[in-house]
Amino acid sequence: MMEKTIDYVVDNPRKMLAISLLMLVLCVSFLAVKYVQTGEVVERSIDFKSGTQANIEFRGDVDVSYATKVIQDKYGKTTKVRVLGGVTRTLVIETDKEVSEAELIELIGELNIDEVGHSIQSIGAALGQAFWNQALGAIFVAFAAMAIAVFITFRSPVPSLAVILAGVSDIIFAVVGMNLLGIQLSMGTLAGLLILMGYSIDTDILLSTRVLKRRGEGTVNERIKSSMKTGVTMSVTSIIAMTILFLVSSSPALDDIALVIIMGLLADIPYTWLQNVGILKIYMGRMEK
Repeated sequence: MMEKTIDYVVDNPRKMLAISLLMLVLCVSFLAVKYVQTGEVVERSIDFKSGTQANIEFRGDVDVSYATKVIQDKYGKTTKVRVLGGVTRTLVIETDKEVSEAELIELIGELNIDEVGHSIQSIGAALGQAFWNQALGAIFVAFAAMAIAVFITFRSPVPSLAVILAGVSDIIFAVVGMNLLGIQLSMGTLAGLLILMGYSIDTDILLSTRVLKRRGEGTVNERIKSSMKTGVTMSVTSIIAMTILFLVSSSPALDDIALVIIMGLLADIPYTWLQNVGILKIYMGRMEK
């Protein structure tokens, strides 16, 4: 089955490129609508604005609907409440209001939670804005460094731009997934996006290096197929590892990072092995004429 799928992808580069570009257009359109509606392409956590996040680890069960009503009555309807699974379950409260230690202890008693432990993280508006500016700078520097490294490696605009486009496409898809799953952009998820960028570039460089620089190792199709088998195996094993992390973790930050990386890795399969393969196959065909 896998062999037939790989053969079809390699033999139909224009169709594969069209599919991946359609995915990219849909993702960009989604983010454009999100920006028009909210002024942001993804909701920022308190790390990058201001507010409080309280985590309550507990045993047994909790009535999420009742807990949400009680918490939102105290801190406003914009307050977010969610329960994360794992070895120990965690009730996560995110609000733009300040929450004191005494208020949180009182709330735990009111909700009748069998508490294991709790923590509070608060960020002021000025500090949150400073973190946000630094995050934007980090993203810009990461993309610039990536682009320079890729152009130095291949010294050709088409393959280099294909690698960069695939990396950007992965990030865009992951951000769309964050919006759909209600995951905010935090310090942790930003790190996940940067990790994802590096992983995406790895798989694209694997493909481009074998196709462009190892011309003595079989035909173009054979080199692409060999790269696909290696690259898809890498992606699948990484997805399994991140899925296990998500299932066993009781940390909200680790759960969000795992989900972001999983979504990006899923996106990396079509964007590397449909989009980049399509571009390289068409490029190599023109070079050989």
